[in-house]
Amino acid sequence: MSKPTLAIIGSGWGAFPLTQQLNLTRYNVTVISPVRTLQYTPLLASAACGLFDLRLAEEPIRRQHRAGLNYYKATAESVDLDKRIITCKPSVEDLERVGGLFEVKYDKVVLAPGCDIQTFGTPGATEHALFLRTTTDARILQQRLLQMMDAASLPGIPEDKLKEILHIRIVGGGAIGIEATAELYDLWHQSMRHLYPHLDGKVQITVHDVAPQLLSTFDESLSQYAMNSLKEKKVEMKTSSHIERVEEDAIFTKEDGRLPYGLLLWATGNKASSLLDQLDVKKPEHGMPRILTDKYLRALRPDGSPIEDTFAIGDAADIEGHSLPTLAEVALQKGEYLVREINKADALPRSPFEYTQGASLAYLGRHDGVRDGKNEWTGESAWLAWRSGSLGWTRSWRRKVMISISWMFVWLNGRDIARK
Repeated sequence: MSKPTLAIIGSGWGAFPLTQQLNLTRYNVTVISPVRTLQYTPLLASAACGLFDLRLAEEPIRRQHRAGLNYYKATAESVDLDKRIITCKPSVEDLERVGGLFEVKYDKVVLAPGCDIQTFGTPGATEHALFLRTTTDARILQQRLLQMMDAASLPGIPEDKLKEILHIRIVGGGAIGIEATAELYDLWHQSMRHLYPHLDGKVQITVHDVAPQLLSTFDESLSQYAMNSLKEKKVEMKTSSHIERVEEDAIFTKEDGRLPYGLLLWATGNKASSLLDQLDVKKPEHGMPRILTDKYLRALRPDGSPIEDTFAIGDAADIEGHSLPTLAEVALQKGEYLVREINKADALPRSPFEYTQGASLAYLGRHDGVRDGKNEWTGESAWLAWRSGSLGWTRSWRRKVMISISWMFVWLNGRDIARK
């Protein structure tokens, strides 16, 4: 008797538990994603700034003990939910050799395509800004930082030009943007300034955010604490900053006009995956388009009825009447719930999904941080919680151990990109 095919679209936090824990003796599992690894997004800033090897910030989908799992490096272009066919486009460089679109038939499907980068349609942002969503992005950020330092070290550069080259601008005052700010601050003040003593005191970091305060999802007192902490570190904060366009060496804002930069990191929110445009499912009337599901994570038709054998999780999905934020923690809990339910004898979810909210953490640099939850922490205790939480995101003991060893070597002998 042939096994049913269960297709998974995506390889993010929601999809990953399914790829690793679905019962391969009961299902033919096929994963369709342009990224062959789970990206540990909360660790990317640390990896980019040399706290550990970039390879430790991702986890492979394919494993030797999961040899029965099929993986296609491709993007799901559309899904026919009635005929149960996914139309895919290969995400490989040599498209001429591998051909064009192909189809994958399925019996059950989990829709977890994630979200796309949100630039709010700002002209030039996609072409000139750096992002921090994958280890490739982290590697590019690291190399761009080193190039910036080398460029500023050349002789004969006027002082005003030097300030422009050494100005790091970060767009986005949420946790990702602030943690990237903190890691870049630590990298410079703990390590790089000893390699480039002639540039000490000349590197400037500025955070831009359209909101009136940073870390706006945190309690107001913690948000204010974070802003005071960054101010003490001489990080410039431009809140209520509206960026109109981006050029190769400068951004233009409604409030300040032309603002030059040497490195621009774009760390704003998410926008809906383009796949959602092709799906005949129920979506919210307002806000970001997402696949609405019932409490068992079954995707809903436009009329509100559940679609048989069709589930939706991750940032691209939301529970009707119980909206949850687009956080890795939410996606992970949904994935872990769904794999437990599908692996049961009848393969049908019997108990509804319940989200357990954890604490929100943000690192502020120099062993300082904030923790928002039942107990609010600031300072070194919040930093320790954030650091231990970094290990908690990893899905394997191997990476936990290797990251811990890397931290020890950094403490003893500095970062790989700036050894003592």
